Amino acid sequence: MNINRIIITGNLVADPTLRNTDSGTPVASATIANNEFYNDGEGERQQVTTFVDVTVWGKPAENFSKLAKKGQEVIIEGQLRRNDWESEDGQKHSKHFVRAESWQFTQYKKD
Repeated sequence: MNINRIIITGNLVADPTLRNTDSGTPVASATIANNEFYNDGEGERQQVTTFVDVTVWGKPAENFSKLAKKGQEVIIEGQLRRNDWESEDGQKHSKHFVRAESWQFTQYKKD
């Protein structure tokens, strides 16, 4: 059995963007910054930030794009996916992202 499940928390680095596919399906895109802290060999606190791209589909995408704001902490649950494409100059590219199946805010950001 194969399992593809990811749960990640982080802060939105910008307000989500909303678009519609050619068939009219709403898709919200966002990037979250996930911060990890540790003490190095000298006891100094260090931070590693991983930026994770997230997509939300359908009606949840519309709600996410309306409610989510830059800086807000969010919990995302979904599947890890990868897009592959070739640029006009023939170079191959790939990018991992999380296709969100559910999301929630740890707190609501005041305007």
